[in-house]
Amino acid sequence: MTSGESAAIAGDELLSELRTSKTDLARLVEAVLRNRPPYLVVPIQAVTSWERREPQHWARVSEWLADSNVSLVKV
Repeated sequence: MTSGESAAIAGDELLSELRTSKTDLARLVEAVLRNRPPYLVVPIQAVTSWERREPQHWARVSEWLADSNVSLVKV
């Protein structure tokens, strides 16, 4: 299994966890799985909101992005 395949499997598991989230983090994970970008540009306000509203989910997504070698660019 390649690292891309293992990231996709972990991503699918993460998406299952995010189905109950009140945020749009699932869309972010879906976009990464679909497009495999080297980085994501995200508004600082979005990150602040995720940290406040869903800290556990944001921590999981942030860790998954790092494990998937996707950098987060906050603007």
